[in-house]
Amino acid sequence: MRHIFLLLFVILSFLNVGWADDYQQWYLPEGAIARLGKGGIIGKIAFSPDSSMIAIPSMIGIWLYDAQTYKELALLTGDTSGNDKLKFSPDSETLASSVNQDILLWNVRTGQLRKTITGYSDLVHAVTFAPDGKTLITIE
Repeated sequence: MRHIFLLLFVILSFLNVGWADDYQQWYLPEGAIARLGKGGIIGKIAFSPDSSMIAIPSMIGIWLYDAQTYKELALLTGDTSGNDKLKFSPDSETLASSVNQDILLWNVRTGQLRKTITGYSDLVHAVTFAPDGKTLITIE
């Protein structure tokens, strides 16, 4: 009977309400600080120029994290399937992402889609901002 109680205690401890929030610390390699991203990471991550945010493209959307605390700030969703190229604007206020033949511009403070740029004849392979932040450069 004592063994059953101990086993039940271990199971209930594992199923603690906050267990899902701890996934960032599970099975980390030595020296690693946190695990970021959920839903199958599909591309390269982007670090904001002001060092405040990290953007991670996944199959369920784009995860935004606080770069100091590693806490989730937002999940940018909508037509984000294949959102594998990301670039922050120089002022860190806008995130550009490519989705097939479209470019999505996101307000990273609100998580809202600002604009969708369409009309490309082929897949967009790269996206970046000019240093002034007023010009968006793409390669298809």
